[in-house]
Amino acid sequence: MKKICLVASGLQPHTLRLQPWRYLHQVAFELAQRGHTVTLISDGPASGPDEELAGVPIQRIATVTNPRWGHNTQLEAALRTNTPDTVIWHLGKTSFLHQRFRLPDVTNLGIFTSPLYHMSELAALGLVRLIKGYELSAVHVLGTLIPRQVLRHSLSRNLLDGLVVQTATTRTRLIELGLEPHEVTVISPGIDDGWYQQQADESLRANLGFTSQDKVIVYFGAPSSLRGLHTLLRAFAIARQQDAQLKLLILSRRHADELIKEDAQLGRLLNDPAIAAHVHLRSGYLSATALIHHVAAADVVALPFELVPSDAPLSLLEAQALAKPIITTDTACLSELTSVGCRYLAQPADVPSLARAIQRATQGARSTLSGHHITAPPIRRWRQVGTEWSHFIQSR
Repeated sequence: MKKICLVASGLQPHTLRLQPWRYLHQVAFELAQRGHTVTLISDGPASGPDEELAGVPIQRIATVTNPRWGHNTQLEAALRTNTPDTVIWHLGKTSFLHQRFRLPDVTNLGIFTSPLYHMSELAALGLVRLIKGYELSAVHVLGTLIPRQVLRHSLSRNLLDGLVVQTATTRTRLIELGLEPHEVTVISPGIDDGWYQQQADESLRANLGFTSQDKVIVYFGAPSSLRGLHTLLRAFAIARQQDAQLKLLILSRRHADELIKEDAQLGRLLNDPAIAAHVHLRSGYLSATALIHHVAAADVVALPFELVPSDAPLSLLEAQALAKPIITTDTACLSELTSVGCRYLAQPADVPSLARAIQRATQGARSTLSGHHITAPPIRRWRQVGTEWSHFIQSR
């Protein structure tokens, strides 16, 4: 068994349902379950000397990055104090510009969680869209501008003993940037057991205002433009002209008045007289169990990402575990994460393309849309991910 430190910024209770922090924390948790001694090192104020984050010991320091391209002495001291056999570093593409991610005399592994885009893919979204969604798009635009020589030099300087990614798509693009195939290993994520084949709750469906004849499309996730909600609303209006049984359920942690205040364009779309009566916005925080029940109550899942915030969004895997048809886009790793038998692909930020995908996914009576006609693919549970990670670490 190994003594392991996992170094990552942003590990907080409120981020553990989000990627990439869910993957990072779950890897640490599963390794601890298998007898390894694991400590998380992250930024933020400490709550006490024996702080834990969802069952994993965590040590807080001011920052885990290298200030001004220098040495992070506090991080080095924290690592030395823990005397690890293995250090796992969380990396994004911009990490290669400045970050030092090697502790001498131990095994150093990286988890790379950034989707990698070609400049043509970002340009296709349009400058206005990228500027409006700069909080998500800026790091991806910067990533496309980093020369491959910089990445190669950084890896040569830091000498990682292995780099793990969540998808084969990202692995392929790293190899295109100059890494050798043997340097990159894919360990894909898992999902919680509660998502597997959860049956639709017809009483919940009725409480949400839907009839047995309605064909309900559900969107769950952040209501931001680059997650595709704006495009979905426009495409839904077109698709509904062809099928009056279509309904849209939006699951958002943000309340309607907050959304409209922050995003006037979204407010106008939600209040469009052509669709307003057929769109149900479920606002506020849902527990993990309640979220599963709400998604299961719908017939089709629509997750039309225009940019993927982090590699391998779990929502696509979760929807497939419920055996739902999935409407998504052909960008980054999304086609890899969705089974051919249940996915309906559109081009990102393309309203007509998404409207056609909605029409294809919702053809036929409601009884043919969900449940018996789609077989859930062999999606992994987190314990399988933990076993694979444990074998990977012990082989180094």
